[in-house]
Amino acid sequence: MVEYHIERIEVHHGRDGISLAEDYRQLIAKYAKEGWRFVQLVNLSELSLSERRVDLIFEREQRKGSGII
Repeated sequence: MVEYHIERIEVHHGRDGISLAEDYRQLIAKYAKEGWRFVQLVNLSELSLSERRVDLIFEREQRKGSGII
């Protein structure tokens, strides 16, 4: 069984362009150390003016006793 985790990162649009609230590379490295595998980045920044974000999707084999996050 596989479990998934979605990490949301806010996207900021400013005069200097687009920036992320967090460094996605550091998040991928952090979750990799915990046994997560990076699957995909979903760009949702253009879908809604009220909630601009990207989602990082991770998966790993479900550990004994843990539920889906």
